[in-house]
Amino acid sequence: MSIWQRILFFVIVFGILFGLQFLTYITFRRFLKRKNLTGKFWNAISIYPYILFLLPFIYILIARTKLTDLPEWFYDIYIIPFFVFQAAVFFIGLYLLVGKIIKSPFSIANFVLSKIKYTREKLEDFKKKKAVVKFDNSRRQFITASAVLVSGYAFIGAGTGVLKKDDYEITYREIKIKNLPPELKGFTITLVSDFHCGPFMEEDLMKDYCDVINNLNSDLILIPGDLTNSDKTEAVSFANAFKNLKAKHGVYASLGNHDYFSDPNYISDVLKNETPIKLLRNDSEVIQVNGNGLCIMGIEDTRVSGASYDEVVMGYFNETIGKTKEKLQNRKLNYENVTKILLYHKPYLFPDIKNEKIDLMLSGHTHGGQIVLAKFGNVNLSIAASVSRYISGLYREGDSQMYVSRGVGVVGLPIRLNCPPEITKITLI
Repeated sequence: MSIWQRILFFVIVFGILFGLQFLTYITFRRFLKRKNLTGKFWNAISIYPYILFLLPFIYILIARTKLTDLPEWFYDIYIIPFFVFQAAVFFIGLYLLVGKIIKSPFSIANFVLSKIKYTREKLEDFKKKKAVVKFDNSRRQFITASAVLVSGYAFIGAGTGVLKKDDYEITYREIKIKNLPPELKGFTITLVSDFHCGPFMEEDLMKDYCDVINNLNSDLILIPGDLTNSDKTEAVSFANAFKNLKAKHGVYASLGNHDYFSDPNYISDVLKNETPIKLLRNDSEVIQVNGNGLCIMGIEDTRVSGASYDEVVMGYFNETIGKTKEKLQNRKLNYENVTKILLYHKPYLFPDIKNEKIDLMLSGHTHGGQIVLAKFGNVNLSIAASVSRYISGLYREGDSQMYVSRGVGVVGLPIRLNCPPEITKITLI
């Protein structure tokens, strides 16, 4: 990412963030005025929290260091409330913005009609009618009550999400593979994704994850990307934490888009030299399980995060398929008959792989939404859901299947809401 792209990115991100904060501030000030709460105390209540929780942003810009580098006691009493405040105000701002958008056609019509004397007089007479006044008062009361409820939910949810962001779940899944050889039935895989080693994923926590993963005692461990967050040196902490990772048939990984924010070759070298993890970079490995071959493929990623069709990634995929077919042919194995598992960080490739008869694709990237406002069955209300329908869990396309992990790390804000970190133990049946 060039310096100008970085500047544009931060301008857009902070523009949205501060725009939503300004909207919540103005709305709160207007509410206080309607309630005749205009003294110095109420002025302080309305503005000081925004000033107080603006300081960390200034600190980051001036000191060019991470908030997680601050003393632990200070982090606990100030930085954690900062994250809670930012998350809560962000969602309150979104709620208010949606309300403004819904209301905008009526506001525009009212503005236009008020500029014409005849329609302005008619409109004023209409607003004075008893039924209209009663309805308007009820509407205001409803909006105020709903805003209070949303604000309460936002702050409680944000607080819970920050404090419980590392409360992982172990998910056990049986996945039926068509024509699975008897030798592979009962074969187990531990899937874990999106560590994002960095500001919110420290080495000690990753060491705990290493112990948990090892204790699952799966036959194979697979990691589909985002090992690091944004700095290549994070690979060193990652390697220190997972140097003792082990499984009977090995540990394999692919890189994710965040691993390309810095230097994927450096990250790859660190993992190769200091961990048992084998990175599959547009390559594959055939492992022998009870005398039967199991093919593990892994493809490269790009820096982009979107869900649109990516010709570069499809090129990586086709390259990997070509290498795999040649490798299997050299071993006198039939590509059609060998069980194939594909590691690719983003799940959006799934509809495009069905012609190559991939039995199981394993992905992450979405964090399961990370901040899920609500879940109703398969309906997931989150930003991730606005990008793609592939968010978490098992999906099918013909004879191919894909499992999307919620991952264990976070990006942006250290918060997970209705979406706990996930370590998955898969049993092939």
